[in-house]
Amino acid sequence: MTLFGKVLLVFNLLAAGGFVYLATQDWRGRQTINATGLRYELLVRGLPFGGEQGAPTAMPADADAEVPFRIEGPGGVPIQSVSKKLLDGYFQAAPGGEMLGGPAVPNQLAEVRRVKAKVEDAIAKSEGAEQVRLLKDFLIYQVETFEERVEVMALADAGNAEALKAKLLARIDAALETPKAADPAATTKLQDKDIEDAASDEERVKLIEAKQTKIAESRSVPLDEGERRVRVAHLLVHLSPDPAWQKRVMVVVGLRRYVSTVAAQAPRFLAMSERVGLLLLSDQSSFLDQVGGLEQLAREGTDRTNRQDRLRRQWVEQATKEADLVAQRQTQFDDLVKQLTKIKSEVDAMLVRQTGIETGLFEIQREVALTLDDVFRLEAELAERERKLMGTTPPKN
Repeated sequence: MTLFGKVLLVFNLLAAGGFVYLATQDWRGRQTINATGLRYELLVRGLPFGGEQGAPTAMPADADAEVPFRIEGPGGVPIQSVSKKLLDGYFQAAPGGEMLGGPAVPNQLAEVRRVKAKVEDAIAKSEGAEQVRLLKDFLIYQVETFEERVEVMALADAGNAEALKAKLLARIDAALETPKAADPAATTKLQDKDIEDAASDEERVKLIEAKQTKIAESRSVPLDEGERRVRVAHLLVHLSPDPAWQKRVMVVVGLRRYVSTVAAQAPRFLAMSERVGLLLLSDQSSFLDQVGGLEQLAREGTDRTNRQDRLRRQWVEQATKEADLVAQRQTQFDDLVKQLTKIKSEVDAMLVRQTGIETGLFEIQREVALTLDDVFRLEAELAERERKLMGTTPPKN
């Protein structure tokens, strides 16, 4: 080979290497563009539903594995699989929060299965009032009618955790079940001939309740794939109001389905609110009727209380006056007692002096009596001497 041929060979090899490099860079760029476009497409439309035959139920363990992922990609190009790294990166911005969050999932039904396991684990770890509150929080935004909401509230108030758990798991299982035709027994109208063979009113009530149970069961089972998708989105969106969880739900079901689900639930909540408003008006009317009677009783009670208060004040005033009079009389009595004590002391002193005077008078009277005796004796002796001197005899009695 000539020198020129060798130069051309080297030049061709270098050119081929350059073309390979450029082709590699172009392929990587296209892969990056396709991955970015796929992420935006997933954000709008959501993950594959996962209801088809052979759809994966969980992510593979190998970090470099390809995940079956049937979806229409950017430009209408069908996609059969994606890398696990792409899904991990897609879910990295929306882990879902502490309670319900978790790793990436390959489709929407896989997310429902993962959430069911999370819910069952949270329920098992709680007990008593905490478990009832947890179940109520999971169910309260799921209800679609006022009657369902009242039932959930009643079960929560009664502390019936088993019934709440059964209702929650029934909703999750209904989203996982494959669609099936409605039971004719639930779609046909209950007629008189259906209950005419009942022997008693209790049997008729049981037949009617059985019919209602079948209707309720038929409503929980999706009729087609479209209704099943709606139920999955409704379940995930209204499972928790946590912002982190809502962000993950947007990533799983897509913004279109998320917005339509929220928009569908809003009129239901509005109808519940209006129903509550009507009940409040009815209760308020009954309350006002009761208040009218209570108001009359309150007036009568107030008047009676006022009269009793006036009488009480009158008696208090009278008692005060009487107490003042008693105090005055007591003061006068005390003064009289003091005067009587003083007079008694004076009288006692006068009596003592009178006793001394009487004793002196008695002594004087005694002395006077003795003196009179002496006078009478001396008078007799004088008379006797006069008679002797005169020589006369005393007259005879």
